[in-house]
Amino acid sequence: MKASSLKDKVAIITGSSQGIGKAIAIALAQKGVKVVLNGRNGEKLNKTKEELRALGYETLAIAADVGKYNDCEKLVAETISRHGQLDILINNAGIAMEGSIADTSPEVFENVFHTNIMGVLFPTKAALPHLKKSEGSVVFTGSIAGYMGLPNYSAYSASKMSLTGLVQSLKIELAGTGVHVGINYVGFAENDLDKTYFDAQGNIKPMPVRTQFKRMPLSEVANYFVKGIEQRTYKQTLSAIGKFTRIMQQYFPAIFEWAMIKKHKKTMNE
Repeated sequence: MKASSLKDKVAIITGSSQGIGKAIAIALAQKGVKVVLNGRNGEKLNKTKEELRALGYETLAIAADVGKYNDCEKLVAETISRHGQLDILINNAGIAMEGSIADTSPEVFENVFHTNIMGVLFPTKAALPHLKKSEGSVVFTGSIAGYMGLPNYSAYSASKMSLTGLVQSLKIELAGTGVHVGINYVGFAENDLDKTYFDAQGNIKPMPVRTQFKRMPLSEVANYFVKGIEQRTYKQTLSAIGKFTRIMQQYFPAIFEWAMIKKHKKTMNE
């Protein structure tokens, strides 16, 4: 399939003040896309905006909470007011958690599900009329944790599995409209030093560096997203371990479950 030009397209990237979202913003800006940054923390958002400006890219930064539908309407409306169109929405905002089902508070489950599901549904719903008009793209950041429920990551895994269902429904509903729907299943990627997650009781903790797996550079992750938009790809699984996990779960589920149980028991005994 011939790659389409992204020059002068307009893209909103949620959760783009750091990490994968920031890397995608830079990669799209390099292609000539007019980038709209989004996050809840205005200070961090403006810092990222200045970083992109220093690289020679002018961006629009809009602080909005994607877990609130009114904020999402504002995010889209300000984008249209500034640029007159919307061609790409990348639903990247999300939160992670760690803790067993027995130990995790109900509030943590609610928070993770609200952010990781409603926080992609709301901006999508607000953006759809404009994406239909431009026959644009709506792309979601999935995770290999969505292939199988992982121990101590139940809320995160379940939310990412639910995301697949949402994306499948959306793709069918938008058939014939010209809107491209895509989802990228990210494996282990590099983390920003200030990336955080929730523990079982909802305390914010710095994300540990996973040294047991090879981590994909953020720029490489971002390039997958850009290529997927250019070629209007539906599904992509990133990294070798992501592809291995998908194959094992699809074709050898009993073996994969046995390996996960064995690893979990070993972790609990350490």
